[in-house]
Amino acid sequence: MEPTKERLKVKGLFWTGKLPVPPRIIVNAASLIAWIRGNARDSEAMKRQVFSGYDATFSDHVLEYDRRGEAHYSRIAERLIEELDCEGKRVADVGCGTGILTKVILEKKPSRMACIDGSSLMLEECRAKCNFGSFSDTEITFHETDAENLPFPDQSFDIVSSSMVLGMIPDQSAALREMTRILRPGGVIGIATHGPSHYAEAIEAGLRAMTKRHFLSHRFEFWPRREEEMARLFCEARLEKVAVGRITWTEEFESGRELFDFYAATSSLWWYHRLPSKKRKLETEKTRASFQRGRVTSITSDVVFSFGTKKDKAD
Repeated sequence: MEPTKERLKVKGLFWTGKLPVPPRIIVNAASLIAWIRGNARDSEAMKRQVFSGYDATFSDHVLEYDRRGEAHYSRIAERLIEELDCEGKRVADVGCGTGILTKVILEKKPSRMACIDGSSLMLEECRAKCNFGSFSDTEITFHETDAENLPFPDQSFDIVSSSMVLGMIPDQSAALREMTRILRPGGVIGIATHGPSHYAEAIEAGLRAMTKRHFLSHRFEFWPRREEEMARLFCEARLEKVAVGRITWTEEFESGRELFDFYAATSSLWWYHRLPSKKRKLETEKTRASFQRGRVTSITSDVVFSFGTKKDKAD
């Protein structure tokens, strides 16, 4: 029996990433309070908050997304695209961001490319970066929407790709079903997503530094997944030939300040929606200083790569 949305949301209530016991208890207690109050069940609000973060609503750090994060995301994109034959294919990039993966795909000469993101700022960056070469406006299209509501008919694409987005989607099963719906039979889905240890050091340091009273009834909009969980999601979406792997590496920075700036730019600090607007800059300065004092100069990148093929015929 297919899990209901309510069950899936309950499963996603508690923190799924790596954290030591004390901050995990605090975060999970806050998540439980958020569930009781109802805001942890409002998935539409959760998506809007993440999109607003990437629109630079709560911090302007995200304006340095490419300068600080392009090498990081390019490494992930290159690994993801190794498994996807895009030449001459219709490709949808779900959660395209500034177009780091999109640009890699375009180098493989697809016949059609759809760039999809919920952030207007990210989508405009992608448009500026990827409108080049011999591709026309009909061959590259841009769509501001979320992964649970893709504006395409069934079986519109040969390949659906998504890089480092699924971990910020409240109902990941719904998103994967939508990606499967727009895929032709025999087409391939390739997803890179956050593993449990992704950014673990920065997340822990940030939790320790933050002014906790603003977050005591908040479920952070982040759901990293282990390999077996991704395999289960792909099977529930009725995909076959499922292959899942995981890669981890450590990135080093010259100082805690540099690491915080990378973390803030690539994450957008979207959870700052919980802070009064007048306190966001102060909170940022305090957290940045805490990273420096704590000598937090290493960060783990933990990425789960998942691939699946849509069945040629429905059962």
